[in-house]
Amino acid sequence: MQEIKHGFYTPYFYWYFPIIVAGEENLFEKEGLKLDVKDIVKSGQPEDKAQWYLTALQEGVRNFYFCCTWQGVYSTSSTKKGKVVAAAPSTLIKTFGVYTTKTSGISSIFDLATKNGRIAVNKNADSHYVTLKNLREFIPDNQINLVHTGGVEACLRALLDKKVEAATLAGPYAEFADHIGLRKLLGLSRDEPSLVVMDDSVSNDTVGKFLRSINHGIKKIRENPEKYRELYYSQFESVIRGEFPELITNLDGFKDRMTIPVWSDLRPLSSAEFNKTKDFMVDTGLPIGDAEYSKLVNSKLET
Repeated sequence: MQEIKHGFYTPYFYWYFPIIVAGEENLFEKEGLKLDVKDIVKSGQPEDKAQWYLTALQEGVRNFYFCCTWQGVYSTSSTKKGKVVAAAPSTLIKTFGVYTTKTSGISSIFDLATKNGRIAVNKNADSHYVTLKNLREFIPDNQINLVHTGGVEACLRALLDKKVEAATLAGPYAEFADHIGLRKLLGLSRDEPSLVVMDDSVSNDTVGKFLRSINHGIKKIRENPEKYRELYYSQFESVIRGEFPELITNLDGFKDRMTIPVWSDLRPLSSAEFNKTKDFMVDTGLPIGDAEYSKLVNSKLET
């Protein structure tokens, strides 16, 4: 069997949940693949994610990574390692929000900007770009105070510990923020899909089998999301128990109110989507490197 190495980061289970389902349903094995799963982030996500991805690919601890469109364009263009092999929107892209505590004294994003309030984000990840993109519609760039605190769980921790005035959360973390009484200052959303970036050393045949396995998982979730509620919740519960032991009692009743996300099928990233992301990054002065669609995207794979 051909082996695919999956280096995962537990708090972000919700983005790659179709891979978890595909593994549970033995869908990789049906395509002749073996998924080697390892947790490769023990101490939170680094600020330089492009280099982190590059090192993991070079050392062979992972063959691919899931990421937002901006991160995919940034990482592949700056490291020249890996190609975008697929894209898929999910309902998760509409779940972002900027949250604060009810005791912060901040009542709106305008109030937050006036007070130079710090917003915890995961730099060079979706929360960074989505927050910047949405806030620019309302307030000037020089009043947007984003600080890198690490992954989504670190952003929530920074907010609860009052190290920042606000934090961008998404998916089950945003729902949990509502559940425990945090205040949403602004709902955020993105239209850009999530990407799969694959190491160049993996053959197109293997990549095709891998993507088909994930698509079968996506189909199963889409057809019966309730079937996977317990599995989805168990992933989130493990994060809370590990990172937020003081909030364990707040889990009561949360499983039933969680929204199980669904995905559209993986398909090639279009040049229009790529260029839209590239243009945004250039416009905002974000690092982009030598970004050319024809060099960074494999658009000929069959899924």
